[in-house]
Amino acid sequence: MKTLVLDAFSGISGDMFLGAMFDLGLSQAEFEEQLNKLKVKGYQITIKRTARSSITGTDFDVVLDGNLPKDHGFDEHEQHHHHGRNFMMIKQLIIQSELKTAVKERAIKMFEQIALAEAKVHGKKLEDVHFHEVGALDSIVDIVGAAIAFDMLQIDKLIVNNLSDGVGTIKIAHGVVPVPVPAVMEMQLNTAIPIQKRFDVHTELITPTGMAIVKCMASEFNASILNSVLEKTGYGFGKRETGSLNALRASLYNSKLSQQQVDKTNDSVLLLETNLDDATGQQLSLTIKKALDLGAKDAWAEPIIMKKGRPAYKLCLLTAPEQQDFFVKFLFSNTPAIGLRIQLMHREIMERKIEQVQTVYGKVGIKKLSYHGVSKVSIEHDDIVKQSQKTKESSEKIRLAVLQEIENKGE
Repeated sequence: MKTLVLDAFSGISGDMFLGAMFDLGLSQAEFEEQLNKLKVKGYQITIKRTARSSITGTDFDVVLDGNLPKDHGFDEHEQHHHHGRNFMMIKQLIIQSELKTAVKERAIKMFEQIALAEAKVHGKKLEDVHFHEVGALDSIVDIVGAAIAFDMLQIDKLIVNNLSDGVGTIKIAHGVVPVPVPAVMEMQLNTAIPIQKRFDVHTELITPTGMAIVKCMASEFNASILNSVLEKTGYGFGKRETGSLNALRASLYNSKLSQQQVDKTNDSVLLLETNLDDATGQQLSLTIKKALDLGAKDAWAEPIIMKKGRPAYKLCLLTAPEQQDFFVKFLFSNTPAIGLRIQLMHREIMERKIEQVQTVYGKVGIKKLSYHGVSKVSIEHDDIVKQSQKTKESSEKIRLAVLQEIENKGE
């Protein structure tokens, strides 16, 4: 399971989120390919690696054609902008696109949260909330782009830590308003989303778009312990001058052991076993998947015959010794088990490096394996299936293309 952790010590906005995603390695070419499925014109995106406060990160921006001013959200004079897009128009634009269903659903959910908040703040009906026609383009790119990035990085879970906003007031198109801005406060109502105040910053740090990302995609806040391996970290920079580092830090964790690098040839593991005569195959399948997603090194079930001739399963988990308490509680909570057998075992393993191979059908992950002079390569089957579905080519043809690329590199 891939978990994205955002350290929002300087708030969050759409461009900060996307900057952080590109800093984690999001492909610009593939991102723009997906974004173009909206069939919306009038803008360009800029992605620039830069440094702030001696920290390197990524600055993401949406530049409107003619350098027109960007969206300020709700337009209180919408009756004078007969070309303005309201929420229903934007929703229809997203629905009619060729984006994945999951991307569409996330994007619409985020836009709906902003529209509902703006409608409440300004005393309007949902259908009467308009976004200026040209200005809304950057909102569309930020919100739909966030949904695309979430899908492209295959994120299963989002955790937001240290969500912070400034204090005081800020001047917007409608006048001077308090910080957090009214739409952000409205989206926080009746939620467990914690917002800390930074009394050293006298400006807005959380934008409505940033708050919509948090509200619609985050499932936990201020989590301190993860049963996963940190794979990458990146920074997305904000545009406001705050007097300190204005950045969103993103950390990508992975609990799937098959996708993690291994740089040793032996270790110790725990084998946890329990016999179950009152669990179905469907239940065990779900338990095994959950165990692997949570970081078990392996999990499987074996058919056995128990006392009184009852057919049953022996459920087995391999875990790191330090994970004993966690997985003991997991098995008692997720199965009918009332007792477990635990063995400490020595294990010889191959060193493993994860790499990507570029083929004409797209990128496919491989594992380079070695053990005291013995070397081999393993291809990620899930990546082959993914590219096969995307290109409509056979999985065998893609597998052969990967092998050919490996051979061309002399590996």
